[in-house]
Amino acid sequence: MLLALSHHPVAIKASSVQQTLAVIAELQFTDGLVHGVLTIMLAMLAAGFATFSVVLGLKRPAVVLALTAYGLGCCLVVAAMLLDGFVVPQVAAKFASAPDSEVQIAYAFLRIIGTVIQVLTKAGLLAMCVALLAWSYALAATPGWTGARWCAAIGAVGGLGSGLFLLLGNVLLTPSSLMAIFGVHALWNVAVAGLMFQYSRTR
Repeated sequence: MLLALSHHPVAIKASSVQQTLAVIAELQFTDGLVHGVLTIMLAMLAAGFATFSVVLGLKRPAVVLALTAYGLGCCLVVAAMLLDGFVVPQVAAKFASAPDSEVQIAYAFLRIIGTVIQVLTKAGLLAMCVALLAWSYALAATPGWTGARWCAAIGAVGGLGSGLFLLLGNVLLTPSSLMAIFGVHALWNVAVAGLMFQYSRTR
């Protein structure tokens, strides 16, 4: 996901609105490819964490909360990615050669979509942060699992840190800031993968 985010296209604002739409339209293939890959990877992560939740025990309230929050977070982020990667470029392509009056309307519409993308992405990431905290709580309360508390500590710090960053930072989400947040979550992902590998060897 970090590699895909590093290739996220960024449309540089041109001298006119029409040229800006043309630039966005030119990036349509790359934009769709990057967001398509990210969507597939989020689905894979969701499947992995569903398995992790089964191992922890789906009868535990903290685990149910975590799995629900993560699923909600994935849905919100995917909705934002579909808008950003597919809707925005297609609208830009359709109106890049339109009359000036239509171009202005299209540009205003895209700015509204941009706000929706920001809100959906932040809400989705915050839901994922809640999931990290809930899974960490469940892990810390799981006896006899070597490394569980270390993993719980990583999840707690990652979930709380990135959650506060989103809530209090008033930051505009860009590929760079998203890479920072997903980078923190990646440490948790690797830690959970290590626990799952250890669990599989004992079965």
